[in-house]
Amino acid sequence: MTSFHWCARPWPGVAEVSLFGQLFGGPDFVAEDWAAIRVEHGPLARLPELFRQPLLHSIEALTDRYRGPLSFGRGLRSPQTFDSQANAASLLQLGLTVFLQDLTSTLPGAGEFLRALERELGVVSGSARLSAFASAGDDGVSCHYDAEEVISIQLLGRKTFHVAPMTEIASPYGAQFGPDMVAVENLYEQARDGFPQASGVTFVAHNMQPGSVLYLPRGTWHRTEALEASLSLSIVIRPPVLADALLGWLQPWLLGDARWRSPLYGGAVGHAEPLQTLLGELAMRLADDAATPVLQWQSTPAVEGSELLRVPGSRLAVAPAGPGRARLVVSALDRDWRARVTFDSEVPGGLAGVIEWLETRDSAFDLAVLGLEFPQIAVGDLRQLVEVLVKASALRQLVPR
Repeated sequence: MTSFHWCARPWPGVAEVSLFGQLFGGPDFVAEDWAAIRVEHGPLARLPELFRQPLLHSIEALTDRYRGPLSFGRGLRSPQTFDSQANAASLLQLGLTVFLQDLTSTLPGAGEFLRALERELGVVSGSARLSAFASAGDDGVSCHYDAEEVISIQLLGRKTFHVAPMTEIASPYGAQFGPDMVAVENLYEQARDGFPQASGVTFVAHNMQPGSVLYLPRGTWHRTEALEASLSLSIVIRPPVLADALLGWLQPWLLGDARWRSPLYGGAVGHAEPLQTLLGELAMRLADDAATPVLQWQSTPAVEGSELLRVPGSRLAVAPAGPGRARLVVSALDRDWRARVTFDSEVPGGLAGVIEWLETRDSAFDLAVLGLEFPQIAVGDLRQLVEVLVKASALRQLVPR
């Protein structure tokens, strides 16, 4: 259930000391920095408070508390890893290297830190995640590269990172890959000139101690070896790429046109000419003015830039809640088709009529239509109400057309 306090829409601000400045003890990254390996050594005390809390003072405490998705392996012996439902602390006692895939619900403040980092970077919410690697001391991670940016923060123990650029594929996409690993399907098109090879590459060793921070651009070969019981956290950054932005916008946009939904009965015969017409229209659309909505769509565009449609099964209930106030309760169906309360809070009483109008609205509308229906309501209040209902899964933003 969402708690909400009605207020003026905040303007995004810039922290006096950025999160990157705290991690690396210097100025923010610029565009060129994202392609270069970077390491910074120093005391733990310089790091953001998130990484200095008591739960991270003990490997056993963190792994015993953790209940999220995890995998394990023996990286110095084999690249193979296994997903597991077992207790992470028990796996660690067996001498395995344990990968805690998502610390958001385990580590207080992790979610807030990641959202702040995403705002600094200007990427879609959910692009960053926080994970952890724990090793008993005679193991590590086998050689591979990741198709995402990684910031490794050493918290306990000493560990050596061996790193080198991977040069065969620029900006690799998909999953990690390394010697003796299975190639995912989308890697084949990227590897037409040959799959990346780690043999013959010159690795550079970085000796990580508590407080060390290492940045690895996507496509960096690396392997690790824990010299003693080791705990490190990884900030993984994986924003959508241009292909994601285009494909994420293109399919729903096409499906909004009945001509693109025509079944291909009879094979190619009879469909070639209509397809040429549709492709010509699409090319004109993309060439004229699609670039901005394509890119904005993956970055949660402002509600002014898209139409909105009620989510089936959602419910809006509004009732008086004192002078000038009203209580809004929103429910929506979850993945199991069970109704869940997604918002329950007070809103300005003048919005009660707007909420009742939205409850009965069946077709798509935009903020301009809402403004014409309720000219007496401030546009800022209408905008904020719509934004709340989008977050509460009562309204869905449609692809800009």
